[in-house]
Amino acid sequence: MNKNDLHNQPKAFEYLTPGERRRLTEWVKANLTPIQSFNVRHTSYGLKHIFEKNGGFYIGNGAFKGAMIECGFKVQDKTALNWVFNVSEKSIKAITNQ
Repeated sequence: MNKNDLHNQPKAFEYLTPGERRRLTEWVKANLTPIQSFNVRHTSYGLKHIFEKNGGFYIGNGAFKGAMIECGFKVQDKTALNWVFNVSEKSIKAITNQ
């Protein structure tokens, strides 16, 4: 697996420092609420940018995917490049003030 492949793989989460992993998972748990259905309005790529713009730091798409799995979110299609999760639209709007 080359670096570009890893960038989009959830395994990239493991390559963050322990502090970065903790900060990212704490942010996910504090800000994103799981629901029963999948929210196709937002993907891992868009959600990682919301994290980065709201007190986070730069992470790759894969690291964000790994954090969401670590926090118990479900994935609609793991073969997709940008994953869709069972995340509440209301919780996303609360962060982005949209």
